[in-house]
Amino acid sequence: MAVLAGLAGLSMAAVRGGRQGSYLRIASKEAVAEVRTSRYLLRVRDRDGRLLTSEASGGGVFFERAGGGDPVRLGRVRGFSKQRDGAILTVETGEAAPTKVTLRWRTPRALDVTIEPPAPETLAALGDRFRSPKSEVIYGLTERLRDSPPIVDGVVDQTEDDIEPPEVGTLDRRGETVEMYVRPTFSLYAPFYQSSRGYGLSVDGTTVGAFDVAKSDESVVSFRFEAGTTPEHRRLGFHVFVGPDHRTILDEYTALTGRPLVPPAWAFLHWRWRDELPTGETAVLDGMPVNAKVAEDVQMYDALDITPGVYLFDRPVLQGEYGFAQFAWDPARLPNQDHLLAALRSRGYRIMTWSSAWACGAMPGDNGLEANLLGFIAPPGATGTPKCDDVFGSSFILDVTNPAAQAWLRDKLAAFIAANRIDGIKLDRGEEHIPSQATDVWADGRTGREVRNDYPTLQAKIHYDALVAAHPDGDFVLFSRPGYSGTQRWSIFWGGDIPGSERLGGGPGTDLGLRSAIISQQRAAFMGFPIWGSDTGGYYEFKDREVFARWIEFSAFSGIMEIGGKGTHAPWDMPTTPQYDQEMIDIYRTYAELRVTLHAYIVDAAKDAATGMPIVRPMVFLDRRDKKLRDRWDQYMFGPDLLVAPVWKIGERQRKVYFPRGTWRSFWTPTEKVRGPRTMMVDAPLDRIPVYVRGDAKVP
Repeated sequence: MAVLAGLAGLSMAAVRGGRQGSYLRIASKEAVAEVRTSRYLLRVRDRDGRLLTSEASGGGVFFERAGGGDPVRLGRVRGFSKQRDGAILTVETGEAAPTKVTLRWRTPRALDVTIEPPAPETLAALGDRFRSPKSEVIYGLTERLRDSPPIVDGVVDQTEDDIEPPEVGTLDRRGETVEMYVRPTFSLYAPFYQSSRGYGLSVDGTTVGAFDVAKSDESVVSFRFEAGTTPEHRRLGFHVFVGPDHRTILDEYTALTGRPLVPPAWAFLHWRWRDELPTGETAVLDGMPVNAKVAEDVQMYDALDITPGVYLFDRPVLQGEYGFAQFAWDPARLPNQDHLLAALRSRGYRIMTWSSAWACGAMPGDNGLEANLLGFIAPPGATGTPKCDDVFGSSFILDVTNPAAQAWLRDKLAAFIAANRIDGIKLDRGEEHIPSQATDVWADGRTGREVRNDYPTLQAKIHYDALVAAHPDGDFVLFSRPGYSGTQRWSIFWGGDIPGSERLGGGPGTDLGLRSAIISQQRAAFMGFPIWGSDTGGYYEFKDREVFARWIEFSAFSGIMEIGGKGTHAPWDMPTTPQYDQEMIDIYRTYAELRVTLHAYIVDAAKDAATGMPIVRPMVFLDRRDKKLRDRWDQYMFGPDLLVAPVWKIGERQRKVYFPRGTWRSFWTPTEKVRGPRTMMVDAPLDRIPVYVRGDAKVP
């Protein structure tokens, strides 16, 4: 067959492939998609002919029918029609009717693939299988280190690893099964992975599914997702992004799923917060009694000459049940709140508060009662007294698929934000108590199996819209715990309740929470969530002072530096000995002020986040040709020019650092230089995190 001229740099031809039979070739300026016609099989090459990925020869695409039976696989390509940017194929399956396959180069580096089986209403699941050489490293999918069992399945969705972290996991997901079911509290998920071979792949939709990353078959990476009720969920759609570099893959991915939110410059100063403020305890601040703990924070920052950044009021701080029943400050917990907010602003603090798409409270005037009366609770028709509770809550999850419920929450929240001049929202939950069964039908007609993974995005969009209504100039930040593909359009993120001590804070201290945070931030980087932070010291009160010190240092070199959590996370009021810890005060102040010193550098690095490039960049982003960087999880690049090597183990005062090719100079002692590639042991006293500057880069 003669070559058919295409548009936008595309061409098509039927070519011979030797023993592999006939192939249909669809080329862009940057890559080539080839389809075997004797039995459908897709493979993608770069423009130099190098194979990036190929469906498994034993059968790639498959779909399953309701009622069981063997998976149906694709057979001979019996026809095709050329399109402006690709082709539509008619493919036999062994069933009476053929399957429609559409291949489209959306850009020269992004291939869209859609498989539409006949009788879509009878589908149960769809998936695909790709060859994976043993040398291939697979990145992304979740910030969670691994799938682990829930604490109490069906009651508490949080998993066991969240409260007692094991020493498992690296950047490479090979050998794992990764469920796509957003669970608390390490809640960033995306059906999107990147490969060391220079490509990325993402799957459309939000139904529950899983990736088998060369676990069942060490030569195959596969994925399977449930079918749903909408057209989107009754076909298989996925995208192959041609790099080879990670920046390009993220650019293509976020162009498809949504460009990430980049917050204003002030968000990159350090943040201070407490998990729960005491009721009834007051102290005088600027002439009036206010909450004692907030006053303590402000006065200690004044005394220690720490530059103000962000002050975050976590829940419970509002009136009513759960501290979140009405959008009005709780005067018992926050007396003279207007005066307190003014005192914070006069010092230069930006102010944030907690929120969630929960409708709490059953008393007159409460949001829970109103939402229930309006029919805004999920699933529609849910009855019962609204009760917000971490374990035994009921009838309080807002139906975020209902446009009227969206507007109701948005408008209430926007009015509160504007009236109190709130600069940002910490958006919590969104993955607990969500009605997630196939029998749970939401307002837009989708089932819980389709909404579960979409809830974080819908929740974030409501809060983003409320902030836009109050701040049309865009001078705000939204900071979320859960996310799925697309949530990055509306929010930046933190890593959930990473522990500084085990068993919900009731067990021994641990340094493994910090280890997991170091990995999670880099996992998020591969997944298109470019700005990330963690609860310094761990959400649960740390029980070893070194964990706090090392976490402060790590947070100073994270996308967001936020210091707070359950119990006390203050160097002047330590849960360890000594309580007033001068060494810890010095470390705390040094690294909080370092954020000020590095502020312009961080803000400049964050500009790249608009196309998905993370602030914290795994070392492989620097040089994907260096095999020693492929799974080097314990060091990373902070922006383009700073190599950071966190210390996470209690008691360590030295650690090995791998220096890639080039010259590196110590951030702390610029006269100390290292020529890479080289591995060497470096000193790491308790108050110092190893940091090196690349080449002749100018860093404050």
